[in-house]
Amino acid sequence: MYAMQYQVALPTDYDMDIIRERVRTTGHLMDDFAGLEFKAYLIQEKAKGASRNAYAPFYIWREIDGMRTFCWGEPGYSAIVRDFGRQPIQDWTVHTLVDGPADYAQARSLTITNVPLPTGVAPVRCLDATTELFLASVGESTIALVSAVDVTTWNVIMVELSTTPADQNTADAVSYEVLHVSTSA
Repeated sequence: MYAMQYQVALPTDYDMDIIRERVRTTGHLMDDFAGLEFKAYLIQEKAKGASRNAYAPFYIWREIDGMRTFCWGEPGYSAIVRDFGRQPIQDWTVHTLVDGPADYAQARSLTITNVPLPTGVAPVRCLDATTELFLASVGESTIALVSAVDVTTWNVIMVELSTTPADQNTADAVSYEVLHVSTSA
């Protein structure tokens, strides 16, 4: 499995209702996309305490062919390039995905915490210990917990998709408001 995210930084005075309308009218196009576990349509809003305005979808792919089809195909990522320019795509190798009791339709926030793995230690010797408490923290509001590794920096991201509203003013994590979640059977 793979995780990926791109972030479109938007001006401070950008009308975020434009993004909300974009997701309202096109978000369903990723429903049942081959190879997709889920896509969370995310925003950060300066007016709600975030450091900036941004549109930053986050994806979990079951297999790389679906990710390739999205990145290279039409409309897919081409719609982002057309409307906002080509943004860098960050990707991670998924370590673990844990489903919670809440449903994707109830998603309100996605939070990412970035944790460096200890230097000089083989990932096999520290990855489970680094993620163990996080992956065991499933609660009633949990939709999914994901741990994934950036193998270029050896950082772990710990991602929580939740029914709890986003607190976009956190110092130790990056939090987003979820506008829609697409899933594939």
